Amino acid sequence: AVVSTQSRSRYLAVSGRSNEATQALKRIAKLNGSSFPKDVKIVGNLEQELGSISDIMAPEFLKETILLSIMYFGNLLIKFGTVLFYPLALYSGFCGGSGPPPDHNCVEIKQESLVELAIATSSCVFAIGAGYVAAKQLGRSVSLKIFSTASFIATLILFKCFSNTVTVGIFFLVKLLTNSHNMVTNIIVPELYPTAFRNTAVGFSSSCGKVGALISTGTIYALYYYNPNSAVALFSANALLVATRP
Repeated sequence: AVVSTQSRSRYLAVSGRSNEATQALKRIAKLNGSSFPKDVKIVGNLEQELGSISDIMAPEFLKETILLSIMYFGNLLIKFGTVLFYPLALYSGFCGGSGPPPDHNCVEIKQESLVELAIATSSCVFAIGAGYVAAKQLGRSVSLKIFSTASFIATLILFKCFSNTVTVGIFFLVKLLTNSHNMVTNIIVPELYPTAFRNTAVGFSSSCGKVGALISTGTIYALYYYNPNSAVALFSANALLVATRP
């Protein structure tokens, strides 16, 4: 018997590692309480280059690739941008960017600020569960829409001055929604692409995300000391970009 792995292959098979693929199937059969036939051979489709950019840019995958790249770009820009912006906001008493631009001074972070930082960053832990539950109960597309739209609305609240406590809560919410959205995105990637070039798709879209992270880390200080509202506008614009995807 010959098992063809052309259409629904595993990574080992399409990588030409037939022996390892066979051993993996034997372990699965053992776990299932079944015997593995001795005459089975694993055949991978190795006649063409695997993992090419042209594969993920093919007409049937082009839309998904563009949308994933936009989502990764926007999410990582917000994620890394808020990492830098949040301590600055706490130091200056920022609550909506009201008043003149803050002075460019180096100050020691107080214990109270460390607690506030810990509160906001703890949202990443809750985001894993929130993303998984939402994707399972509501579906992938609906979950992405809810998280991205809510993230956009949350960033808009930063334009209004309330209090430092509210600011901490808003940053917690923004990080929670952004990371939950990212969690759902990570779930759907394996469902969109064949194994043969799935890693290429992940690498390409992740690279777009790193471009967003690079832009935010490179500009957030300049925007903040020019006018904190310009930094908030950057977050809101990218949240809107992600939320308005088709």
